[in-house]
Amino acid sequence: MNYENILSKYSTPLFIYDCDKLEQRVNYLKNMLDTDLCYAIKANSFVIKEIEPLVSRIEICSYGEYMICKDNGVKNDKMVLSGVNKNYDEFEKIIKEENNIFRYTIESITQFNMLKELSSKYKKNINILPRITSGNQFGITKEELYYIIENLTEFMTLTGIEFFSGTQKHSIKRIVNEFTLVNEIFDYIENTYKLTDLELEYGPGLPVYYFEEESFNEEEFLNEVKNNIHTFFKGRKVILEIGRSLVANCGEYITKVVDLKENKTGKYAIIDGGINHLVYYGGTMGMMRPKFEILNKSNTKENIYNIFGSLCTINDIIVKNVSLPELEINDTFVFKNTGAYSVTEGINLFLSRDMPKVLLLKNKNVLLVRDNINTYKLNSPNYGGK
Repeated sequence: MNYENILSKYSTPLFIYDCDKLEQRVNYLKNMLDTDLCYAIKANSFVIKEIEPLVSRIEICSYGEYMICKDNGVKNDKMVLSGVNKNYDEFEKIIKEENNIFRYTIESITQFNMLKELSSKYKKNINILPRITSGNQFGITKEELYYIIENLTEFMTLTGIEFFSGTQKHSIKRIVNEFTLVNEIFDYIENTYKLTDLELEYGPGLPVYYFEEESFNEEEFLNEVKNNIHTFFKGRKVILEIGRSLVANCGEYITKVVDLKENKTGKYAIIDGGINHLVYYGGTMGMMRPKFEILNKSNTKENIYNIFGSLCTINDIIVKNVSLPELEINDTFVFKNTGAYSVTEGINLFLSRDMPKVLLLKNKNVLLVRDNINTYKLNSPNYGGK
């Protein structure tokens, strides 16, 4: 990546996503896991046009994400409309106006009754994909699933079940236990209700390793996941819902040193970004070292630094007590593996600082897909109602 060229045109802080890396990663996971993939758009919506042709489905969890998909040409039959809060008015609009070849997850009996009412009201056939809970706020119990099956209307088709218990799973044993549970549910449905050919949409929560201290044999892990899918679900359609693992490695976050200081507790470098943009799952107050490089640093003298962001909070720690070449103002940090969640999960309104630029590197061209956005108006009272 030609950082010099990028920084001559665009000021920091900024995100940049490498579309070639993204395509390579998607194809790698498809080949390793030997199954269809569903992309969870909440991980990064800015690569939707690039990733949509590469996956079988797009999972969305809000009306806003639905509109992002519509605005970017995602077809209805590729969308899975998910989420624990399905607003009646929003879903009435979708069911009334759209060709309903979506798949709707069901996360409660309330949601089931709402979709049942709306599909009957507009005489629209809908596909449902009830989500089984793993013991948290998501999904329904087995008993609730069986109730739903027994109360389907002529406008509702059960296409399968969904299961997702969390992210950053490191344990094959945990995945096997979940497969065992799901398989028992499928067996019960087939024996009791004579429903066959149901699919499984499963969120494996594949781990991403962000920090230098971590190590992971990904190929071995993916092979075990694939082998267990074949063992438990031979002949059944399985779609893996993945977000973080698909897009994390395509992203970089570029930020500059804007100030340096020293006191009795150590040396401090302040960058023009911070935790309002840079989100690492598992980061604990800067105690672990994320993967990064400093551009064009040739001196060998090193010092121990604490790298802090621009927010007025002691929590804005990127990394503590790290040995680095002697820093100067305007030195540029490039943080790796920032393609997932940082751009969608950051606390962007804190201190009313601008939201950063978003760039795509595509076919060796750099595209600006979002400029800086001022946030102060979002934090300002509007007494005039304008």
